[in-house]
Amino acid sequence: MKTPLTSRRTPTGSTRNSSLPRITVIGLGNWGTSLAAALLAAGLPLSEIVVKRLPARRSRGWNLTTVDRALLDATVLWICVPDGAIAEVATRLVARRRELGLRLDGQIVLHSSGVLTVESLKAASDAGAQVASVHPLMTFPTRKPVPLAGTPFAVESSDALRRRLFALVRRLDGVPFRIDSCNKILYHAAATLASPLLLSGLVAAQRAAMLAGLSAKQATRILAPIAASTVQNFNMRGAGESFSGPIARGDIATIQLHLQALAAHPNLVEVYRSLSRNALEHLPSRKRDELCGALAAGETQQL
Repeated sequence: MKTPLTSRRTPTGSTRNSSLPRITVIGLGNWGTSLAAALLAAGLPLSEIVVKRLPARRSRGWNLTTVDRALLDATVLWICVPDGAIAEVATRLVARRRELGLRLDGQIVLHSSGVLTVESLKAASDAGAQVASVHPLMTFPTRKPVPLAGTPFAVESSDALRRRLFALVRRLDGVPFRIDSCNKILYHAAATLASPLLLSGLVAAQRAAMLAGLSAKQATRILAPIAASTVQNFNMRGAGESFSGPIARGDIATIQLHLQALAAHPNLVEVYRSLSRNALEHLPSRKRDELCGALAAGETQQL
């Protein structure tokens, strides 16, 4: 018999609504910190937070514990550790429950990896838990909690569990969507292109501006408005109607000048050439064949 998403006791500072699931967060890194803050803000009972080691001073009034002391009796055990540690943590949770003379029957064990599937939770599944992955499509660069309102969440789960997890995500003001196990790697590649590699592109732009004589601070200040406007246009109009500049115009001479100026900086010219070719393949541009030739000629000259 499956345990319903109900609360059996009310932790300090949590809601008294017994219809809500009790949740344990395992891992208090950047994402775990944001999740714990969001759970409390949403009035969801936060049973305990499992950390690798207890800090010298407690903060936020959260109920911190370690695996060897944790009860792990919440309805949902949400693993928020780096991808490489998920399988090991799942095994340790099973071992701790065994020490208490219990299994994970009826409990839900989640991880938040965008690339790993539920197979990494096999130890928990074998111990009776229902397993799933709930990945927030958002950036968490520091321990400062990030508001989750409007954040898309990729949910990989069985059909029977998906509705309950969608409800949990909506309780956090997130926007849940289904992701199949076979598509997770490409999904996460897309997420990586949309945030950390987008930032890498902005760093390349900053470096080019610094080569033009600007300081890093100046470069950031002058590039931020055009970058923000581009993202806003992409959101409002789509890619095709947001594309401008020399590639869109088919301005071959300008592209050649860019390649010549960047030739002394191999990494930057490689980024420029790769992004230009992607633009020619997927975005509207004039003189496509001539521009492809200019990019290839510049590459040959560099070699």
